[in-house]
Amino acid sequence: MREGDHDAPMSTFVATLTYELSADTEADARKLLKAELAARRWEDRQDGQKLPAGTVWMRRGAPAGRTVDHLFDDATQELRDAVAAVAARGPRIALMRAWLHVSGAGTYGLARLP
Repeated sequence: MREGDHDAPMSTFVATLTYELSADTEADARKLLKAELAARRWEDRQDGQKLPAGTVWMRRGAPAGRTVDHLFDDATQELRDAVAAVAARGPRIALMRAWLHVSGAGTYGLARLP
């Protein structure tokens, strides 16, 4: 497959990322992190409804041969890069931990609660 070959087969993946920032992370840093992740195509809403705090998701196509392991590594690096970009602007930010789940596209969404 060549770069830009639009006829090449693609796989679709869905990832959910939940992260925890330290309690002393500044409010501006929290907002900037959401913006940095949004710039990397992560969403904090699904069907117009907000996800729980510190949670984002994405749906992406990937060329043949890319697996959930590749997307997991990519998503982990995107989180690291987003945190570094916020820190470079000056506000205090500390990422404590993150949970990441990548799967092939299937049924996903916010749970329907009463």
